[in-house]
Amino acid sequence: MDRLEAMQVFCAVVEAGGFSKAAQRLGISTSSVTNQVAALEKHFGVRLLQRTTRSMSLTAEGRQCHAQARQLLAGMAALESSLEQAAGKPSGSLRVDMPSGISRNLVAPALPRFTAAYPDIALRLTASDRLLDMVEEGIDVMLRIGEPQDSALVARSLLKMDYLSCASPAYVARHGVPRTPQDLDQFACLHFLYPKSRQVRPWLFQDAGSDAAYAHTPAAALSFDHIESMIAAAQAGCGIVQALSVSVLQPLREGSLVPVLQPYRTRGPDLWALFHPRQLRAAKVQVFVEFLSHIFREGFNEN
Repeated sequence: MDRLEAMQVFCAVVEAGGFSKAAQRLGISTSSVTNQVAALEKHFGVRLLQRTTRSMSLTAEGRQCHAQARQLLAGMAALESSLEQAAGKPSGSLRVDMPSGISRNLVAPALPRFTAAYPDIALRLTASDRLLDMVEEGIDVMLRIGEPQDSALVARSLLKMDYLSCASPAYVARHGVPRTPQDLDQFACLHFLYPKSRQVRPWLFQDAGSDAAYAHTPAAALSFDHIESMIAAAQAGCGIVQALSVSVLQPLREGSLVPVLQPYRTRGPDLWALFHPRQLRAAKVQVFVEFLSHIFREGFNEN
């Protein structure tokens, strides 16, 4: 048994609130999680968790083990980071979380270049749009759209984005194009719903020569709380959509969407890389963030 790995698994079970959730977070099977915790209990000769079919709780020994294991794992991470820095060689495990569309359309296709350049980095990439506790989830770098809310994290802007209005060539051929934002009221339009509030994201525009954006939200033909489904519907000819440039980069490049209302495009939020201050000088974090910055510049310069 690798005791350090077993402690990582045990901490994941405690912090995720269950074996299956921990397995999903770690990317391993539930049986492997169960075996690791059982092996740790056997090694220490104590019960760490009280388990029933419906609940799980820490024993007194489990609480002590969890607290000291967290300290040990944090110290190990700090040691790895300092040794990386001293050696100047990017290496070790790197956990990254980012929105699924950015992962699939921009980052994943470029990963062979990163792994070839840095073979000693074991990259583990997960995709989500949720706000996560980076310490609890064991995340080294997190990509999020919009101004960072956690002032305890280091934030670096990777990409400045615009809001673009688009439709499929087939839709444009059948219905023409709007000339002004107000003309959208005469067209089928697809709305994005914020997943938590279920409120429609306003459509934003900016007149030429003006620094101020304004909202004009047309009536909805269809509404979605999943950005990629909304864009797929637009590609299929369901109507006009407004989305961030990073979300429609590939469809525009392929020609399955074409821009409309170009004179009225307006600036959207930035894409940010977030990481802990203790990771600021970690070589593996630095090279991955630089890699991201490069591929985003490259991708948008091509468009």
